[in-house]
Amino acid sequence: MALLMKIFSLTFNSAIGGFDDEPLRDFMKDKEIISIRDHLFVRNEIPYLTVIVKYFPFRQEVASSPTSSVSGKSFEKRDESWKQLLTEADMGLFNLLRDWRSQRCKKEGVPPYILMTNKQLAEIVKLRPQSLAELGKIEGIGKGKLEKYGQDILSISKVEVATPSAQQAS
Repeated sequence: MALLMKIFSLTFNSAIGGFDDEPLRDFMKDKEIISIRDHLFVRNEIPYLTVIVKYFPFRQEVASSPTSSVSGKSFEKRDESWKQLLTEADMGLFNLLRDWRSQRCKKEGVPPYILMTNKQLAEIVKLRPQSLAELGKIEGIGKGKLEKYGQDILSISKVEVATPSAQQAS
């Protein structure tokens, strides 16, 4: 099966305060996504987001497998796999990272999964990287993301978050 590529150019929509990624999400519903790369640019003072999707065409065995979900959304089970990486004690830091991601996404006008996936955030929580080199070992965090977000992530991951059970113990 051949690896294919599709390029989407999304225009910033001031009415929704971001990029309308509905065509991208519709496209991805029945594909096996291998990678997603994004490029933000401005032309005539209008922000555009170009998204490059590498994928395999829809495979029947994916749809009928127990990991696929109801309603034709074949990626929901995969999206939840990050939860297995975390304990209750990890959730405070994970939520800090998600809040940071949410703020950055609103500022940049991109969907959260473009900036960083839940799985990548969970891996950051588990690894607690102390350097950009350690952070770069996480799958999907390349040079561009390290340069753009690395210092923010390292600062957040050094924060000690008290969990409810730790607060009760003191």
